[in-house]
Amino acid sequence: MTLDGEVESLSHKRLAGLLAWWVPGTRDVVNGIEVKPYEDDNDDEITAAVAIALEKDRLVTADSIKVSTRNSVVTLEGVVPNRRQAEMAESDAWYIFGVDRVVNHLRTAQE
Repeated sequence: MTLDGEVESLSHKRLAGLLAWWVPGTRDVVNGIEVKPYEDDNDDEITAAVAIALEKDRLVTADSIKVSTRNSVVTLEGVVPNRRQAEMAESDAWYIFGVDRVVNHLRTAQE
């Protein structure tokens, strides 16, 4: 899926990309949306976008997950009910535009 056009913020660009990934059958998303006016990216923006993605995902218990970002590398920490939720949270983080790597330190309640 290719996304084109213009939006007013990086947050809007990231949300559009996330929603595209969540469409059943999507195998790849090329997010070519332009942000106008131009906006500098930073780790705090990425952290906020990942946190929003986790909150919006009905399959993830977001309130138990701490998100941090350094140099576009997202780290997930906390305890989730099961391994599937840990995997879903990691996928959601990868779906966010600007993420270069995801470090998944999530543990399950059984660990």
